[in-house]
Amino acid sequence: MQKYSDLFIQNIKNLPIWVKQVIAKEILESLEKQMTDFSELVQIHDLFQYMRPLVTYKGQTELKEKNRNFSDGYYVFMQDLLNGDNIFEITLKNNWSLCDSAKIFLKLLEEGYLFVDNFLANRNVALAMFMAGKIKTGEFLIKIKRINDAQLQQALKYQKQLNSEGRHVKMASVLIKLGFVSDKGLDSLLLLKEESKKRLTTNVGLTSIKYNTDDARSDQIYRLQRELSRLENENNAMKKRLKKLLNL
Repeated sequence: MQKYSDLFIQNIKNLPIWVKQVIAKEILESLEKQMTDFSELVQIHDLFQYMRPLVTYKGQTELKEKNRNFSDGYYVFMQDLLNGDNIFEITLKNNWSLCDSAKIFLKLLEEGYLFVDNFLANRNVALAMFMAGKIKTGEFLIKIKRINDAQLQQALKYQKQLNSEGRHVKMASVLIKLGFVSDKGLDSLLLLKEESKKRLTTNVGLTSIKYNTDDARSDQIYRLQRELSRLENENNAMKKRLKKLLNL
C-alpha cells in the first residue's frame, strides 16, 4: 500500500508552483527561526518521528497471542513497525497525535516489547517521555545533558524560595532566569510538547490510496472504523461529563 506520508507530501508537490512559492517563503522564514532555537536542545536531523524501534521476540509473541489484552493501538503499533513503518508513518496512518504515539511507544518499550539500543541515554526516548508527560522539563534537560543535576537542584531550591514568597513560577522560567537555558530554546521545546498533542488531518481519501492487495484495503477500512468508534466513545464520554457538571 502506498504510504500516507508520501501521499501527504505529494499533495503539496502537486500544488501550482506560484502557490508553492508563497508556502515555501512563509514556512521557511518561520522554520528558520524556530529550528535555530529548537536545535539548542534537540538535533533536527535525528527526530523521534524517524525512529523505527525493533519489535522483540516477546513483542511478536504478544502480537500473535494477545495475552495481555492491550487496546488495539498497541498491537497496531507493533504490526506497523514489523511492516517497515517509522513512527511518523504510523502516526499519520492511524490518525494519532505524536503524543499518542509517544505514549504507546514508551509503554511497549518499558514492557520489553520493543528494543532501542542504549535507550536510557537515547535523546529521542527522553523526548518521547517529555512529550508524553512522563518527565518534567528539568528532568528532560538532564537526560539530554543540557544541564546537570547540581543545576537542577539549584533551580528547584530557587523555585521553592520564590513559591514561599508567594511568587509561583514554573521551572522553565527559573531555568531561564538562572541562565541555564535560553528562553528561545525552551519556548520552542514547550511549543513542541503542546503541538505534539495535535492530530494532522491529511484529507487523503480512500480513493487516493493505491492498495497492493484486498487485505491492505480491508486493513485500512478497519483502521478507519476503529478510529470512528474511538471518537464516538470519546464524544459520549464528554457528553456524560458535561451532563454531570450541569446536573442534568
